[in-house]
Amino acid sequence: MKCASHPAGWLFMACCLLATFAAVSCNDSPSESNTDTETQTDSDADSDSDGDSDSDGDSDTDGDSDSDGDSDSDGDSDSDGDSDSDGDSDSDGDSDTDGDSDSDGDSDSDGDSDSDGDTDSDTDSDSDSDNTLSPGCGKPITIPNRKTQQTMEHEGDTRYYLLHVPDNADNQTPLMLIFGLHGYDMNNVAVQDLYNFTQRSNGKAITVLPQGEGPPPGDVSHWGDHVLESTWMAGETNYGYIQKLITTIGENYCIDTSKIFIAGFSMGGFFTNSIACDHSDWFLGFAPIAGGGPQACGADAKPAIMVQHGTTDDIVEFSSGEGSRDFWVKQNGCSDQTTQSFSGCKSYTGCPDDAPVHWCTGNYNHYIDSTAVGNIWEFFNGL
Repeated sequence: MKCASHPAGWLFMACCLLATFAAVSCNDSPSESNTDTETQTDSDADSDSDGDSDSDGDSDTDGDSDSDGDSDSDGDSDSDGDSDSDGDSDSDGDSDTDGDSDSDGDSDSDGDSDSDGDTDSDTDSDSDSDNTLSPGCGKPITIPNRKTQQTMEHEGDTRYYLLHVPDNADNQTPLMLIFGLHGYDMNNVAVQDLYNFTQRSNGKAITVLPQGEGPPPGDVSHWGDHVLESTWMAGETNYGYIQKLITTIGENYCIDTSKIFIAGFSMGGFFTNSIACDHSDWFLGFAPIAGGGPQACGADAKPAIMVQHGTTDDIVEFSSGEGSRDFWVKQNGCSDQTTQSFSGCKSYTGCPDDAPVHWCTGNYNHYIDSTAVGNIWEFFNGL
């Protein structure tokens, strides 16, 4: 039967249109008795008792099962079919359709433009743009006595190091890690107050002072007194020791592994130049003092480096430092033009952005001058 020709007229047409929602038979005349078991108390001719003109049981006339006045049954104030009123097709309350609680259009709720669930927009799963946190982050922390020699076994030998951890370290905030190497016939005790990077950093850096090859360093200073005759020979044995220190410290303390640096004095300065050549990717910056070398590097080695040498050095000639400077300027592809930088320093122009070369001099002898250490800290902290 066609609704338009039914003798009941317009009321029957409304009934047909609502048949899908209220399950009313279009073959029943409006004058016939309702055969369902509901008890109605209104006179609107539909099958519910809400007083409106549809049969959905709510208080509006939109034909759905809620009373919000829109055309869906989700109970909100829009017609998108979800349970919020933001006008999109999900129920997260924001203005996009990605199903999360922000409006950035991705599938997480961190407010950035990717779906990795972190707070940056680099599409990885961390919040610092790089996964650079060491395994020690989050572990319970023990602050060691800065004057107590720590030990580790390496290639059958006991190796020693001093460790300066900031008093406020909590293994939640990642710290810089800075190596400070002594020179020939010295020990780490002699340089622990000179390489005061932890103090200069205001708690942002751990300083590690490894002992070179030779007898145990003891707990008193030795500097050129022919007692220890300790060395820093460049090669895989000491490189492996340095790498093991990085790993061990990172396992126990929260280190930003993208911010590891090394400085060295005298023979330690020669070693620093060598490891910059052989393992430039282990450290973000290098700072030899009163050193020399290297002689040759692979083409890929382009470290960020600060070379320093005292003009009155009577142990390692000033020309040795100049040789290191000239080597790194050429190796890193810099020009021979300079600008002033730091204290008593020149910065070479034309270097790669991540491989600057600084040359610093001062009126000091074969010594770790405080101005030199200040330059190193400012250089490392700026990388």
